Amino acid sequence: MEEFFSEKQKEALNFFQENLDKWANDPLHKLKHVIIYDNKLSGVFDTFEAALTEAVAKYPRDAFIIQQVVRDDEVINFIYSAVS
Repeated sequence: MEEFFSEKQKEALNFFQENLDKWANDPLHKLKHVIIYDNKLSGVFDTFEAALTEAVAKYPRDAFIIQQVVRDDEVINFIYSAVS
């Protein structure tokens, strides 16, 4: 069975988890969507879509992750408008 995450993405996820508390306490990062590439914070965006657009234009698809800076114990309400 094929792995869902590449080794680079697993490393990026570990980097994100290691820095989550620091970023979650920073008002410039909290609740934002971040790109992690090459074990670095490579971008901070208001929306997932903006982060994804930037990431796929710049990086190999198996080498980055996008995460929202929010702790597991925080509740986030999502409002999503369907466009037909």
